[in-house]
Amino acid sequence: MSLLPALLLALAVSPVRAASAPADPPLVAAVKAGDLAGLQSALSAGAAVGDKDQYGWTAIMWAVGHGGASMTKALLDAGADAAPKDSPKFNAVIEAAKGGQADVVTLLSGRGFSCAAKDELGVPALSYAVAQASTATASALLACKAPVDAKDADGFTPLIRAAQLGSAGSVKLLLANGAKVNLRDNAGYTALMWAAYGGSASAASALLAAKADPALKGNDGRTAREIADARGRAAVSALLPAP
Repeated sequence: MSLLPALLLALAVSPVRAASAPADPPLVAAVKAGDLAGLQSALSAGAAVGDKDQYGWTAIMWAVGHGGASMTKALLDAGADAAPKDSPKFNAVIEAAKGGQADVVTLLSGRGFSCAAKDELGVPALSYAVAQASTATASALLACKAPVDAKDADGFTPLIRAAQLGSAGSVKLLLANGAKVNLRDNAGYTALMWAAYGGSASAASALLAAKADPALKGNDGRTAREIADARGRAAVSALLPAP
């Protein structure tokens, strides 16, 4: 996930560290402050777009996840590199998805960035958008051809992630865009099993309406109903046939 909240908290509770930390380059400072006018002024004054802060991040690296499309566009137009070769783990689309920045996803897609991006752990951008419960960002990624059933290293698809979080809105969006309802993760669990595990009746209802199979069993030999019963998820159990 993004480092920004943790960094701001650290500065807020540790004034000694904040006072001794090196000053951010002008463009980075403007992005962190959400100051578009200051960013534009710094660019006009010739600020270097490649200058990094103490964490090794440039203004564009911060902007894609936190600055919005206007800041990101201004930096890109000024020659900022959103795919820095000296930071191979950084991916602009992934950061935009983590930050719930739908407008930045659309902008980056128009500049040739792939919405099928995965991070170094194999987690696709679409799963990060789902994890943020950002249907707008998920929709933007789907519009630029993010694979709806892309799996991460655990075999989790975006639909499974949405079911784990009990996000019925994301579940419905993914199903409407062709997500396969009965795909399994590495533990043999389907999205319906995860909805049962977490106790989300709304997600389970959406999955059942899309023909999720309640008779399937995970690698542990349990159906979704048995998982729900074992965890005391009565609202989900009521939706599922008894074993």
